[in-house]
Amino acid sequence: MSLKALHHRGPDNAGVVFFQDGSNTYSPAASIPDGQWSSLLAHKRLSIIDLSDAASQPMCNEDGAVWISYNGEIYNFQEIRSDLQSRGHTFKSRSDTEVIIHGYEEWGIDVIDRLRGMFAFALLDKRNNLLFLVRDRLGVKPLKYFYDDETFIFASELKGLIHLIPRKLDLDSVNRFLSLKYIPSPDTILEGVKKISPGQYLKLDLDPGRLTTETYWKPKFYPKSRLSFDEAKSDFRKLLSDSVVMRTISDVPIGVYLSGGMDSSAMVAILKDNGIKDINTFTIKFDRPGYDESEYAKAVAYRFHTRHHEYRTPALSYNGVQEIVDSLDEPFGDPSYIPTYYLSKFTSEHVKVILSGDGGDEILGGYKRYFIHARGRILKFLPRIQRNLMKKLPPEINKRKFIGRLQRIAGDLSAGYWGSYLLRSNGFSDSFKRYTMTPEFYSTLNSFSLEDIIHKNPPASPFTKGGLDSPLSRGVRGVFDADFNNISSTIERLIWIDMQTYLPDYILTKTDLALMAHSVEGRNPFVDYRLMEFTNSLPPEYKFKGGGKYILKKILEDYIPREIIYRKKMGFSPPIKYWFRDNPGLLNDIFAEGDFVSKDIFDLKQAHKVIEKFRTTEINISEQLWLLIVLELWRRTYKI
Repeated sequence: MSLKALHHRGPDNAGVVFFQDGSNTYSPAASIPDGQWSSLLAHKRLSIIDLSDAASQPMCNEDGAVWISYNGEIYNFQEIRSDLQSRGHTFKSRSDTEVIIHGYEEWGIDVIDRLRGMFAFALLDKRNNLLFLVRDRLGVKPLKYFYDDETFIFASELKGLIHLIPRKLDLDSVNRFLSLKYIPSPDTILEGVKKISPGQYLKLDLDPGRLTTETYWKPKFYPKSRLSFDEAKSDFRKLLSDSVVMRTISDVPIGVYLSGGMDSSAMVAILKDNGIKDINTFTIKFDRPGYDESEYAKAVAYRFHTRHHEYRTPALSYNGVQEIVDSLDEPFGDPSYIPTYYLSKFTSEHVKVILSGDGGDEILGGYKRYFIHARGRILKFLPRIQRNLMKKLPPEINKRKFIGRLQRIAGDLSAGYWGSYLLRSNGFSDSFKRYTMTPEFYSTLNSFSLEDIIHKNPPASPFTKGGLDSPLSRGVRGVFDADFNNISSTIERLIWIDMQTYLPDYILTKTDLALMAHSVEGRNPFVDYRLMEFTNSLPPEYKFKGGGKYILKKILEDYIPREIIYRKKMGFSPPIKYWFRDNPGLLNDIFAEGDFVSKDIFDLKQAHKVIEKFRTTEINISEQLWLLIVLELWRRTYKI
């Protein structure tokens, strides 16, 4: 059942190896065999490089002492392979998988320092009785595990674990999901299940069952480069070009997601500049003005003569919403997942690999919120409005009214300068939780702070009840990290935060889930650790001048018209409020009395009141309603 649940991630091949009494048996099967065994590795393969059976997994070395189950791509595997061959290693396949095995034989777990790519893998060292779980530096590929001191289980997605473990909601994770629209690493929606954090590996000593974790990489912003801007521009262009081109290595067709924005346009320009022809580009089309960027994408496609494909997002239906939620690993609340899911489905009819511009905003300061928050640093000098004043305000879901605006300001001030950054996610505010939740559930909520999220394994600390208001959320005060405290630029501090939270757990999670739901591999040239390290070392003015992405803008002036480069950033927000209003029966069907399973969390009568308020044109709480819908339908699917 577990392998079947992950079929979408690897429909091309399957294999299982099980171990008992020092021996191992490999089965090229899509199910776990009956019989006695102490441990096993199972794999579902999406064939991208070396489509032959020689690259099937789980894969082992010559004597069967080292086994691997691996998801991802090592873009510099040919270089590492040549090095290993010069050291006497022989290969039976052309795959990047085998490079990790022989690299481990040569360098031990330090092989990961040589890998440039995206990866999540389990490596079993039978000789030393060790199991390693490794996740790439930026967290492009997911990896989750469950351990109760007796049984250890891991999988790419929760779907591969959920039928094998106790199913109990982690209430702190529910609270964070409703606030942030995602669940930060290392937690998941279920108690006892954890994510391997980006840039970390887990080591399990199988004999005593001792579990340890190590961080092998994290973003740094110092020392700063002394390059002139022209030198930096030249080096950035070269690194980005290398990053894009190496991600075209494939034995299957590839394409590019093209929005008409800077990041995706840069990828297409670089591909053409490197002589790569017959580029497939894909874009989403919305019917609503103010949301649709397809004309810009079409202009870029025309300029570079790509084979361009447009997809119009369909209207939302109950079955469509259920299909989207069923594709999720755990609850994930970004409404832009809806068009990403549909575009991925359309893309799968044409190509098997997609290049995406994810990460460009995070490394180059492309989000408007960075500059708004930086200009709003005066907040930290103002008196903080305490939580008891917040609770005296009546709940108001219309943020255009005076009370609504006051609540937003009060929330910012109460959470502190850095804590208020979390409140910009358009999730549930504390007042919205109080308004929609049952009093019993609301009273159990533990608060959380920015520090709790940044520290992957935070020390125990006192909590207050009822939302985002803990002592730690009231300022940085030197508790983050020595590197963070050395960063003088407010925007670089925000980027440091996002590189460890929002980028891996939100942006990259969304793309990986949507693409892999349709068996398409996503590759992200901007999420390359060498490019990121270089960009982090640049003086802030090289990146943030003129509203962000300054160095990329100057490079793109050689390729595309200025009106595309310097147009107002739209983001990727779908017209979800119109989708809901165009289908008024959809919300009624989802929140029907007899079917609603989340009565332990939400007061259904209050939810109905919220829906009625939403039907007025002046109120837009569509993103909050989507969060509620996702959690409710996800629980129905898994009966949790």
